[in-house]
Amino acid sequence: MCAMVKTTVEPGSGPPGTSWSEHPAVAWLLATPMRHPNLYVWFVFVSSMDIMLTWIILFLGGGEVNPIAAAVIERWDLPGAIAFKFGLMMFVIAVCELVATQRPRMSRQLARLAVLVSAFPVAYSLALLTYHFTVIWPGV
Repeated sequence: MCAMVKTTVEPGSGPPGTSWSEHPAVAWLLATPMRHPNLYVWFVFVSSMDIMLTWIILFLGGGEVNPIAAAVIERWDLPGAIAFKFGLMMFVIAVCELVATQRPRMSRQLARLAVLVSAFPVAYSLALLTYHFTVIWPGV
């Protein structure tokens, strides 16, 4: 005969030090939820649009205006541009979360500013592409 045995382990039910979540280097990540998740979603969305629209403009023969991003693209192409952009996004979100521990209002303003600043290249790229396809290539 077979007997049913409970094989699941409840989190934190083992002796101290056996759970990865009790490790000090990881515990601070689990302490509180992110403070501005909706703003971060918009920030990641707008920043991702910037990468995509930049790549379309480069494909059509345009150039990157940001000299640091241009150097990254020159050296590492699209994978480098994506890594660079997402690295910057992670840095900004980490700074917002760090600031939120002491000054939550300033952190929210910083996250809003990040979304706003990231939206400018997207708006500019959309304007360039609109001009390109209505004036330069009107039949396309």
